[in-house]
Amino acid sequence: MLRLARFLLAPLLLVAVALLTLALTSRPAPQPAVLAALGDRPLVIAHRGGRGLWPENSLFAFERASALGVDMLEMDLRLSSDGELVVFHDRRLERTTDGRGPVAALTLEQLQAMDAGYRWTADGGESHPYRGQGIRIPAFAEVLERFPDTPKVIEIKVPDAGMEALLCDALEHNGQRDLVIVGSFYERSLQLFRELCPGVATSAGPASVRLLVALDWLGLGSLLSPSYQALQIPERHNDLRIASDSLLRTAQARGLNVQLWTINEQPAMRRLLDLGAHALITDYPDRALQLLGRSTRISALGD
Repeated sequence: MLRLARFLLAPLLLVAVALLTLALTSRPAPQPAVLAALGDRPLVIAHRGGRGLWPENSLFAFERASALGVDMLEMDLRLSSDGELVVFHDRRLERTTDGRGPVAALTLEQLQAMDAGYRWTADGGESHPYRGQGIRIPAFAEVLERFPDTPKVIEIKVPDAGMEALLCDALEHNGQRDLVIVGSFYERSLQLFRELCPGVATSAGPASVRLLVALDWLGLGSLLSPSYQALQIPERHNDLRIASDSLLRTAQARGLNVQLWTINEQPAMRRLLDLGAHALITDYPDRALQLLGRSTRISALGD
């Protein structure tokens, strides 16, 4: 028994020293400029521009959501075959447009020939009010030009395609580094983007979320020094509750802005805000604004 104790003592001491070092050196994330400018109130983020209300990821949707008075526009980026950043969610065109095939196989000109309002319906397919209305897939450059002062949440959908550098260059060129939070489901894309565009706010990738959940479960959340500023998470993943009271407290203590997706019903919105969520990413931004007692500026939405 004494021999076993001696055998375990050295690694245990190393672990203790490592934990003490982390405790002494850990720092919370600083608040980025994009969030500081928005103040302390709960934020309403229009998911793909408010895809429950109008055709997603379109200039039309972003214009309408902005007119409602949302705090941020959320959008997805892919790459055309001629190397242009385009705002589109799916890998293929079929779900939302009258086109077919992969987005990456077509040029920007070919993509913009598609009707991006073709499939949208609010009544299960009985009607398609935005067909033939000139709604198309926007280039990211158009979004930056049309909404130069609007905060944005941007998701990189494709890794290893050079999108990180293109995105950084576009933000630099348009003077919008302090107006965005960049996220991705690919850790390597986020790491590369942070190296190319230091100082631009990012959200946690999947591995970072898992690490935070594990540290919180172990009671070691205070050891984390986040390389990101926003925690964008669902309320649940399969049968696992992600947005627990404990996790939100830990995230807040580490300086993270907690943004819950995709929250579409008002009872869930209220519950998560009461839990401590800082922002709601929603397909129905009008519902969130109404819940918060904020005017939706509905009169601004003319035909």
